[in-house]
Amino acid sequence: MSARSVSDPGFVIQPEEIVALINRKRRGSTTAMVEGAIFAAIAIVFNLLFYYVPFIGIFINLVMPLPVVICGIRNGLRYSILSTVVATAIIAMVINPIHALFFLAVFGIMGVVLGECVHRDLPAKKLFWYSTLGGLISIGLNLVLALYVMGINPVEMMFSQLDAAVPQMTRSVGGFLGADQAATFGRQMAENIQLMKLILPGAMILVAPCLVFLNYWLARKVMARAGVQLHGFPPAERWGLPFGTAILYIVSLIGLQYCTSSGIRNWLYTASANVWAICSMLLVVQGLVGVYWWMKKNNKPMAWFRIIFIVALFVPICSLALTYVGGYDILFDPRGVRKHKNRSEQHE
Repeated sequence: MSARSVSDPGFVIQPEEIVALINRKRRGSTTAMVEGAIFAAIAIVFNLLFYYVPFIGIFINLVMPLPVVICGIRNGLRYSILSTVVATAIIAMVINPIHALFFLAVFGIMGVVLGECVHRDLPAKKLFWYSTLGGLISIGLNLVLALYVMGINPVEMMFSQLDAAVPQMTRSVGGFLGADQAATFGRQMAENIQLMKLILPGAMILVAPCLVFLNYWLARKVMARAGVQLHGFPPAERWGLPFGTAILYIVSLIGLQYCTSSGIRNWLYTASANVWAICSMLLVVQGLVGVYWWMKKNNKPMAWFRIIFIVALFVPICSLALTYVGGYDILFDPRGVRKHKNRSEQHE
């Protein structure tokens, strides 16, 4: 053994091997930095499209965290943070500092958290809940920045614009419909806006898990193209919400009906409406899962499931029916999800 070699009781490492390891580490760091710069550039392009092309910006807004997510998956927390900071600095120069601040607070945090959860190979359930928590924090920061940095209330501004648009829409519809029908349309629009104001907190809570699910699904597709297979969520037929979801739905519905019939418009009415809205959406998802399981079990054409899904998005009576299907699925467990979960816990 030469004097320059490194030895240990069980093995011998030659100087050439040490140099190779150092070079490999340097190449890895260089690759991570280059990829971080590329993902920062993609994030900048997304922000430019969002800012200057309004129609495309609506869809870009849904996938804004994706470059940061993929950077975090490939290279870890450090490089995803660096990529986000670089993108934020350049966005501040080419668009404006306020927009950059919103990108950092809203999409940067969500992207970093989701990317790091996947990079650490967390189980699907922990990944989803941690990332959803990061998304909720991001949405909260968005409101705080709007109120205290820009001095505006984005919620009030959005609804004031909607209130102003109702008369214009009524006049436009009046050219195709009669005066009575146009007036009815205007009243329905005004009632819908009031309902939106009421259940806005619940809707904002639901935005975070939807964004997490969408961006993780897209990240899996992108990484699969690169030859990396990420863990998926459990099969849809194994999805199941807690038993308490159906109970909360029933209690909130009773509270909402009581407040409406009694003319009560206090915190109880608002809380009941928001809990009811959240549970309704969750039960619709559970209902879709139940329909999917039944169609798969009975070898029915899956084209019908796609039709049901699309119709449920636009036809209230269909989504209401799915709510009841979801409630039945939770209460009576026809798919045996709880039994399967109990057996798994016993084996563990």
